[in-house]
Amino acid sequence: MTPQPNYFGNLAPKFNNSLRSSNFSDSRNPMGGLKNYVVLKSFKEGAVVIPYDRIVRIEAAKSYSMFYFADGQRFFSSHNLSYHTKQLDNRFFQRIHKSHIINLTQVKEVLNDKVKKVILQDGSLIEVSRRKASGFLRMFRLLSASLA
Repeated sequence: MTPQPNYFGNLAPKFNNSLRSSNFSDSRNPMGGLKNYVVLKSFKEGAVVIPYDRIVRIEAAKSYSMFYFADGQRFFSSHNLSYHTKQLDNRFFQRIHKSHIINLTQVKEVLNDKVKKVILQDGSLIEVSRRKASGFLRMFRLLSASLA
């Protein structure tokens, strides 16, 4: 059995109740043995364990990252987007621009203008780069079909 992760920083009390109810044991994980949480590290706030369903998007902040959560909170991570791209499950998280990673389950609407844009559940509007548009649409359709 996998030990429970430690909670540090001032974000931990806010997420603590949802984390206790989450199942972090890989043997009973409905995602086929993959973890359904991410450990975020920050110089200021230490390390925090966050379930995937809390994350709406991640935005680049030079060589750091800003996480935006469903409840409106934010977390400044000491890692860049490339690090988080490797860390997150690519079935649910897609890098749609050089400065943005989004949670595909948080997509509210896809706008098909000259430039594709995504509206997320929190109301943010994010542009999809031309190079990443076809891959994003393919993954979004796959996820939508599997959830339907």
